Amino acid sequence: MLVYSGTMAKLTSIDLPDADTKKSSNNIPSVPVEGDTVTRYNEACDQIDKAEAVINELKPVLHEVGLQAVFEHNVAHASEPKEILSSVNLTDSEGEVCQLSWTRKDLKNDKAQVQAEFNRLRTVEGKKADVNEFAGFEPVAKFDAKVFIVDGKFDEKRYKAFMDAIAKVAKGFNVDNPLSCTKVLKPKPDFHDRRWQVFDVEANLAIQTVLPTQVNLKPIRPEAE
Repeated sequence: MLVYSGTMAKLTSIDLPDADTKKSSNNIPSVPVEGDTVTRYNEACDQIDKAEAVINELKPVLHEVGLQAVFEHNVAHASEPKEILSSVNLTDSEGEVCQLSWTRKDLKNDKAQVQAEFNRLRTVEGKKADVNEFAGFEPVAKFDAKVFIVDGKFDEKRYKAFMDAIAKVAKGFNVDNPLSCTKVLKPKPDFHDRRWQVFDVEANLAIQTVLPTQVNLKPIRPEAE
C-alpha cells in the first residue's frame, strides 16, 4: 500500500496484511482504541443524522417564507435598484434568528420544465413570456485529463504536446479529444436585474422552481460576552 508522506512528491510504503476477499463482514478483526473515542464518535454521528432529518424537514418552510419576503420586497422596489435586497432575517416566537440569503448563483435546470413554465407565465403587463428573452444556451467545456496518463504514469511529453495543439495531438495518439462542449440553459446576464420589473411575486416564485438559484440559511447567534 502506498501512502502520501509530507507532500505529494514523496511516497513511502508500509506493510499491511493481505486482505482476504472471502471474509465476510462478521469476520472483520476488532482493534481496541483507548478511552471512549469510538463511543463519542458514534454518538456524534447519530446526532448528525438526527439533526439532518430536522434540517431537511424545516428548510423548505424557511425557504418559502424567506423567498416570499425577498421577492415581495424586490418587486415592490423594482424601479429602485439600490433597494433590491437578497437577505432577510427570519425570527420565531423564541427570539431565534436565521438569515436567509437568495443568491444569483444559477443551479442546474431542466429545459423542458423551463419551457413549460414560461409558456404559462405572464408578465406584469399580461403578455406571454418569451423564454428566449430571459434564458439561452451557453457552451460549457470539459477537459478529460486522463489522456495524460500512459501505463499508469503521467506523460509530460504528451501533456506539453496537448497544450500546444490539443486537437491535432489527440488524433496522433489515437485518443478522443479530451476537450468536450455541451450546451447548458442559463438565464441571460441581466435577467436577475430585470425579473422584478417584468414579473410579479407569484411569477418570480414560479421561476425559482424551474430556474433555481442557490439559497442559503445561516443561524444567527448572539455574540458571546
